[in-house]
Amino acid sequence: MGQAKAAYADFRPNAAKRHLSEELSKSSQKQPAELPSGTSVQKPLAHDTYERLSQLPPLLMEVGPYCALIREARDVFVDGHFYACVAMCGISLERFQRDKAEPYGGKREHKIEKVRSILQQNKVLSPSTMTICKRMAKLRNKYAHGHGLNPKEDALKSLAWTHSFIDNETNLMRDYMIVDGILRRSVTRKTD
Repeated sequence: MGQAKAAYADFRPNAAKRHLSEELSKSSQKQPAELPSGTSVQKPLAHDTYERLSQLPPLLMEVGPYCALIREARDVFVDGHFYACVAMCGISLERFQRDKAEPYGGKREHKIEKVRSILQQNKVLSPSTMTICKRMAKLRNKYAHGHGLNPKEDALKSLAWTHSFIDNETNLMRDYMIVDGILRRSVTRKTD
């Protein structure tokens, strides 16, 4: 048996999808009232928040410093702060790389290229994770220097990379998947 580890679960995206579905169902049953000419209608903030939250995958990961950073990245996206989301995803992945390189001689003052070199030489992270880290750093730098042009799309891309990173580098979810809000053991069949 493995040891017990504290886990953080965020199933709010599933609840947001249910809420939006119920909201759509209720609105299709009502006849919309006509508005005076020239009146503009804006969606309430809560609806926009539900929409952004519904775009995220559910999250289950080990509690710890990376969890706090990733939660913050997700929260700033849900709040509509897309530049901050890209930055937080970049910060999260850089912090993880620096921490993983430390036992192999990585120092806080090393540039990230040196840190990645240490990680590659010691085969600490998988090649796909290293690719994610490089792409994320490039995108984060683009936004840090004011060159980002598609903040919402790039924030979603950053979060997708961050979730891929989690999937690649944590063992917590290796044998489980979340399907429609339910934690299920993955079924792997051996073929002869």
